[in-house]
Amino acid sequence: MKWRLTRRFLTAIIITIIISFVCFMLLVFYLFYMSKTENSEVLLSVDAPSITIEFGENIQFRDGEVFIEESKLAELKDYNSWIQVLDENGNAIYGRYQPEEAPAHYTPGKLIFYHKYTGAIDGYTIFVGIADRGEREFSYVMGFPEQNVAKASYLFSPDTFLSDLNKLFFGMLLVILVFALLIGYFSSSKLVSPILKVINAIQNLAKGYYLNRYADKGIFRDVHMSLNELGETLQSNELERKKIDRMREEWIANITHDLRTPLSSIKGYSEIILDPDYELSTEEREKYVKIILKKSNYMENLTEDLKLTYQLKNELVTLEVQPVNVVEVVRETVIDILNHPEHELSQIDFQPTEKSIVLNIDRKLLQRAISNLIYNAIVHNPKGTEVHVYMKDGPVIEIEDHGRGIPKPEVDRLFDRYYRGTNTGEAHKGTGLGMAIAKQIIEAHGGTIEVESTLYKGTLIRIDLTEMKKVHCGKMV
Repeated sequence: MKWRLTRRFLTAIIITIIISFVCFMLLVFYLFYMSKTENSEVLLSVDAPSITIEFGENIQFRDGEVFIEESKLAELKDYNSWIQVLDENGNAIYGRYQPEEAPAHYTPGKLIFYHKYTGAIDGYTIFVGIADRGEREFSYVMGFPEQNVAKASYLFSPDTFLSDLNKLFFGMLLVILVFALLIGYFSSSKLVSPILKVINAIQNLAKGYYLNRYADKGIFRDVHMSLNELGETLQSNELERKKIDRMREEWIANITHDLRTPLSSIKGYSEIILDPDYELSTEEREKYVKIILKKSNYMENLTEDLKLTYQLKNELVTLEVQPVNVVEVVRETVIDILNHPEHELSQIDFQPTEKSIVLNIDRKLLQRAISNLIYNAIVHNPKGTEVHVYMKDGPVIEIEDHGRGIPKPEVDRLFDRYYRGTNTGEAHKGTGLGMAIAKQIIEAHGGTIEVESTLYKGTLIRIDLTEMKKVHCGKMV
């Protein structure tokens, strides 16, 4: 991975440099071969020899004197240039704008020397031309500022020019590539290293290593912070998934056990009733049928709980809301529980502070939730434990007991589906859905439910229905 990223980075750098080099060469050729431009300095820097040769046409010989029109001399000013015209002996017989250092006589050697080397006449680059006027042949010298025009000699063999040019081109290209590789390697090391860390971090997350932490600094600071947050989220989700899977396995085991027990009873008593070898009295037959019916009812209730909690979780239940006196609903629920033969000796104290609190609710579902909560307080405490039900304005419903209490870890899981606490004895093992259903019903109505408990001191469950639409509230008389 590292070398693949480095190779791509180096390739990008090399391609960029090659393109830049080619563009530079094209620009050079363009400047050398463009003969028309409005920028005199650009023209001067690349075409001074042509200017010198063409300017020779402006040198005229009249009445034994050298003559150049003023309009043509104005061009010399545009170039900051000067001119001297020499006779056959090298003497300067005409000059315009030449510097004081310009000689008045040029020997052939000096003429060659001045022509070849930039700055031989201080501050100027010299070009030489010939003006043939029939009866006379003049030489002339033109000087251009060396900051605009400079020259250098390039010696080559015509026989090997093309091969030498190829060697020069590819040699330069090789040097550029070597430098590009070196620069690109060291640059890519700094860029590829953090990218590799990011890639490794993502791979670790994919493998389930969520606890790795990365320093939030450098050019990938925000990426590292996001990876840390993602790791924490995935770790939390994984723990929650394991927790749910564990509860589901426990629940399935409990449900399997709870179904197997009544099924065994139903099957056993059915076989006895149908077995011709058994002579059953009417009382025995009636007893066995009642047991079968009881077990069937239990299984029916279990499946109904499963269906209800699924519907509540996925918001598939349509609440049949209507104005209902919540105080009356709680009172009826308490009475129904006390009228049950198994709980007729239970001590439940109902204390409302208002005569009526009318809310838009689903009466049946709310009664189911209150019943589950009160029933839970009764069956998971010793017999004779008092259960107090308070109804306060808000409205707020509180269910309080002073029984065994609930350990802190179990308080946090009390409303989890499939969960049964350690206080649940064999005689009171339900489906593990009652508390979860109660919470789902309250929240489906827009309310909240909280639990406070201290071990060996008791438990308080508070239902807050404040957010529900109150129709009216009547005070107790």
